[in-house]
Amino acid sequence: MLLRPVLRCSVNVSLFPRAAAVCAPHIGRLGVHLRPLSSARPRLIIKSPALSSSSNYTDQKPPAPEKPPFIGMPLVNTLATAQSPYLRAHKDNPVAWQQWTDSTLARASHENKPIFLSIGYHTCHWCHVMNDESFSSEQIAAVLNEHFIPVKLDREERPDVDSVYMLYLQAMSGGRGGWPLNVFLAPGTLDPIFGGTYWPGPWEEVSKKTGRTTKPQGPEFKDVLLRIQELWTQQEDKCRRAGADAVRQLRDWTTAKNKADSSPLHQGILCDAYEYFVDRYDSVHGGFGEAPKFPQPTILSLLIRMHRYMRIKEKIDLGDDRNAADMAITTLKKIARSGIHDQIGNGFARYSVTADWSLPHFEKMLYDQAMLLNAYLDAWLYNREANNFALDAVRDIAIYLTSGPLTHPLGGFYSAEDADSIAPDNPLTHREGAYYVWKYDEFFKVLGRVPGDIAAAHWNVSEYGNVDPQFDLHHELQGQNVLAVKMELPELSGVFGKSIESLEKLLAECRDKLREYRESTRTKPSVDTKLVACWNGLAIGALARAGAAVSDVDPDSGTKWLEAAESAAEFIKTNMYDETTHRLARVYLDGAGAIPGMCDDYAYLVAGLLDLYEATFDPGYLIWARNLQETQNSLFWDEPESGYFSAGSDATDNLILRIKSGADTVEPSANAVSVSNLLRFSAMLGDEHLEGMAIRTLDSFGRDIITQPYGYCGMLPSVIATTEGMRTIVLIVGKDANEDTIGDTVAGVRSVSLPNTTVVQLRVAPRDENEGRLQGWLVQQDEIYKTIIGTHEAKEYDPDVTIYICQRKECGLPITSKDELMKVLERESGKKEL
Repeated sequence: MLLRPVLRCSVNVSLFPRAAAVCAPHIGRLGVHLRPLSSARPRLIIKSPALSSSSNYTDQKPPAPEKPPFIGMPLVNTLATAQSPYLRAHKDNPVAWQQWTDSTLARASHENKPIFLSIGYHTCHWCHVMNDESFSSEQIAAVLNEHFIPVKLDREERPDVDSVYMLYLQAMSGGRGGWPLNVFLAPGTLDPIFGGTYWPGPWEEVSKKTGRTTKPQGPEFKDVLLRIQELWTQQEDKCRRAGADAVRQLRDWTTAKNKADSSPLHQGILCDAYEYFVDRYDSVHGGFGEAPKFPQPTILSLLIRMHRYMRIKEKIDLGDDRNAADMAITTLKKIARSGIHDQIGNGFARYSVTADWSLPHFEKMLYDQAMLLNAYLDAWLYNREANNFALDAVRDIAIYLTSGPLTHPLGGFYSAEDADSIAPDNPLTHREGAYYVWKYDEFFKVLGRVPGDIAAAHWNVSEYGNVDPQFDLHHELQGQNVLAVKMELPELSGVFGKSIESLEKLLAECRDKLREYRESTRTKPSVDTKLVACWNGLAIGALARAGAAVSDVDPDSGTKWLEAAESAAEFIKTNMYDETTHRLARVYLDGAGAIPGMCDDYAYLVAGLLDLYEATFDPGYLIWARNLQETQNSLFWDEPESGYFSAGSDATDNLILRIKSGADTVEPSANAVSVSNLLRFSAMLGDEHLEGMAIRTLDSFGRDIITQPYGYCGMLPSVIATTEGMRTIVLIVGKDANEDTIGDTVAGVRSVSLPNTTVVQLRVAPRDENEGRLQGWLVQQDEIYKTIIGTHEAKEYDPDVTIYICQRKECGLPITSKDELMKVLERESGKKEL
């Protein structure tokens, strides 16, 4: 496995209230921190109150069910019946894993055994490690099965449960957390007693199995289990008090956080965010901060668009505001040429272990592909002439999504591709990155000497490998090469005396040969084949935007990507959506799962459908999105304080807390996406109520946005939108307009980046009855549409596509010339000055 020193450190139990007093003397420094979940770290620190009668804990245990159905039944592994691939991967463990169900929790209460809750996901590397070392161990299983109720949970299925106990772990450990997330819960109350992430397995077994000679630091998992079991047996009351106090503090903190704390939001917070990123920008390698480095597409898209926000009414002046976009575009260039980009296949790995992006953590996540697709598209639209590299990356990601391992044959997209796969030299061993890395001799065996020399110079292939040994603790990558562009084509041309054109052809041939060899001789990484609604919403929106944007330069690809987005939307509507209740299922795998959609499922899918409407101008997507928005409002809206809870009002059973967050993690927060959706709806449909909900949501996070704007990048564009107003470009297709004129005008609108702008198309003469019915619904939403369409219906001859640019219930003069339109759009986007 790869050593990631930054990702491995110990839990600071001194911040854990009762467990510090109860557990720490016996356990010491436990666990492993993974990366912080957000740059806006929680301000909660759980203190250590004295054990006293003032605690809200009572000595009375929750009553057990009168006739529990499990009495006399042995505890056996139940994961073979799970829907999640992550859970099913543990079905053969000797650990008697249970699922997170009412029956399981009732059994724990009846038997008064602590719950050992282990939360992870299918492509989690350290989850695999702990599974191999501990959960496959008979001696670990014996302890877990006798003294605990072991429960496995897929965080991607139940982010609501995961977020509660992750918040606990972060509060206990000073703001850090990660996966696997392992928490011990009091039966009955589900209060957390103690937690950590990865603990090493029994060293004698591990060393014999793997041949390792260096024992990991810290206590073994078995020692942790035995100590917790001892504490529970001897000091159950203290353990329960510790958990109750922890939950009380968490509840007090979340209650305070959930209260609206309006602070005046203004455009100046963009300056604060900009300065934050300038201070942390890596001018050598791109990106922000030190290793490990994540691409952070939400931040990159904000910076690319920042010049547009800064120029609004010239109210903000940062001097050379191009620096914001330059930082983002340089970062995207570095990433595209780096090791986290699969140089032979397609797609991008989740993050880099190193500051120079050279050594990836090899898993490929659907949400990363979708968000990077948007970021690269933004970079291309920022300057289409100068940023061809970004268009290449757009094509790369779109190909990966539409014809790669994450493509569901009937529409939609799987969740992720694993980092680990079977080692080519040992079919009994899984290694991280085994599918992607190359030995020097193997590389030249595939390509031959002369092409191999050129390709090796281009992709930094070394005889002794190019992985820094300090990141390879167990020597899994010794002598291996991760492909990353080191020598660009102009330099290659000078060194090898070949034209750039011939080198491009040769490298393309080398890439094809390496891909064919890789696919024919190596076992592909496993794929998490569940479909998650929210991530599919991200992919739908990104592909819709990309398909529409490239329609003038690559119409065949644009059509394919748009069809993939529509197919995914149709799959979700058919298989994961109830037409009667307008409710979503969160996941699909051989059928819709029983877990209801979470707030992010609604928010991301609504955003994707709005993008799909603007790409197709099919009002059906707008109507569906509006229905979903109404459902989201009814299930997740916090009426007293505003904003959206992550879990719905119909899905709060067995949740000790209901969390509402506005800060971004790897993905933009559901509240940030929801605010954007509400503003887009208000602009498209003239709905002032939805605009008010957006403003109230922003206000509810106002204090945090002002103090930590860098943690709320997903919300900052909406701050500008509420201060300056959303714009709507209304395209009126005259009844005598031809399709070429329509396509040419639409392509012009899509050729520039227009933040905080929606686009609506209305046809004076709908092409069929269904289009007329759907468009009729849209026209009825806003008096402006009625007025405009009525004016054009009165014309005897109307061959033009007329454009109206509207803002705050007012529209400018009609524009009928594409040249005139482009002048206006380029002026608005700042493109003329690039």
